[in-house]
This record gives sequence, C-alpha cells and structure tokens, in this order.
Amino acid sequence: MEMQMELSYVFAVVITGLVVVFLGLILLIAFISLIGMFFKKMAQKNKPAAKTAVPAKPAPTVKIQPAAPVQPDVSSEDDDEIIAVISAAVAMMSASDGKNYRVKSVRAVSDAPVGNAWASAARAEAVRPF
Repeated sequence: MEMQMELSYVFAVVITGLVVVFLGLILLIAFISLIGMFFKKMAQKNKPAAKTAVPAKPAPTVKIQPAAPVQPDVSSEDDDEIIAVISAAVAMMSASDGKNYRVKSVRAVSDAPVGNAWASAARAEAVRPF
C-alpha cells in the first residue's frame, strides 16, 4: 500500500504552509503595534497638561589636578585618602541626583570566597581591570 504524491501537490502544501506562517507573523506584529499605540495614548492622557518646564541645573564644575605618582607604600594615610575619595564620589553622585547620600562606614572585605565558586568567579570578572 504505497502512496505516491504528485510534485505539484507537495509544492502546494509547502507554499500554503509558508503563507499561513508569515500571515500569522504579520498579524502578530500588527497586533503588538496596535497595543503599543494604545498604551502610548493612555500614557499621554494620564500626564498632566499644565506641567511647566524647569530649567536643568548645570553640573558642578570640578578642576582636575594632575595625579600624584602612585607609591606602593600602604599606610593609614592611604586608608584615609581612600575613604576621602569614596566620600567625594558619593558627594558627586548626591549632587547630580539631587538626593542626600552619606557614607556610614567603610570596612575592608576579606579575600575569603563568599558563596560558591561561580559567585566568586563572577565577582572577580566584574572587578578585573580592563
């Protein structure tokens, strides 16, 4: 009981399948686009119309001084400098965001692996210099 199909029948089935798939994709794209337009219009309706434009405050200017040569000597003065640099970075973020941040404490992190090996590898990858 062997069944032979004509070549024209096979091509008709293949073409029909391709047309149905691509029409489905086109309808899906159109549906998602319509939903996007609907939500954009809803968001525009919900915005207050009488909002006045507030001029943006220019970022504070900072004079950049040439860096002093790096010395391999590690002392308590270096720790104080590191804390000062961290505090300055936090202050700059505070000024740019318009919020008040502060440094509560600074402590050294041990080199012992925390968590599993994958977490340690991810942490090492994130802080590796370029």
